[in-house]
Amino acid sequence: MRRAILVLAFAALTAAAAADEGVFAPIEPREAASANVEITNEAGHTHMLADFLPGEPAILHFWATWCAPCREELPGLAAYADKLAGTGLRDRLIIVAVEPSPREKIDRFLDDLGLDGFVTLQDRENKSGATFGLFGMPATVLLDAKGRVTGRHSGPIDWVDEAVKAELAAHLDG
Repeated sequence: MRRAILVLAFAALTAAAAADEGVFAPIEPREAASANVEITNEAGHTHMLADFLPGEPAILHFWATWCAPCREELPGLAAYADKLAGTGLRDRLIIVAVEPSPREKIDRFLDDLGLDGFVTLQDRENKSGATFGLFGMPATVLLDAKGRVTGRHSGPIDWVDEAVKAELAAHLDG
């Protein structure tokens, strides 16, 4: 019984500490070879991911059509992207589908979710995982103005949660 109480207390303290830190695990700024990640835009043109980094703090989100949590998360992410568009910060949210399939599969997937017109790039070669140290999908990383990774979160995010939006706003403010 005593052991169970200690385990529960430890779990509660760990959860409380995680809540105080926010959604994103801060990391020592780390260079990411985003120039090595080839991506395709909605029109089928190929670029390097580094071409889309704004030179200001940014949010880089990765998802995949085979990912069930991504399916649940994307409508909230789309709503967050729309709110950023209203503030002029939409270009600082870069969304990448890590998907080797033809672009039509991504477009159909988004249409099925009612997200026609949702702007997402495509990493057909799955280089994002190694480049950004991702562990599964969805995954989100925070980038500083130099394009270095400063924070990371594996798993879905509640993009409409006020604490999450405040954490992201503080990051984008630099």
